Amino acid sequence: FGQPAIAADVHVHRIANRLGWVRTKAPEETEKALKELVPKPLWSDVNKLFVDHGQRVCMPIIPKCQRCVIREFCFYGRTQLPQ
Repeated sequence: FGQPAIAADVHVHRIANRLGWVRTKAPEETEKALKELVPKPLWSDVNKLFVDHGQRVCMPIIPKCQRCVIREFCFYGRTQLPQ
């Protein structure tokens, strides 16, 4: 609604954990941790980018790491899958 926010849905939760930005068990924990990590003016942008990336590339099952443009920055992409 035009207000800065991080709404940690399943996509935001999954990606933040895979990137290694947080180590949380629930989206509510992720939201709180990201609000402490990400500057407030970037909250909405991070939220939109993570949701989009989670829907198109960083799938919950069989993520498309080979075509991921941020794989080199991703803990999961670097350590869990063959290069």
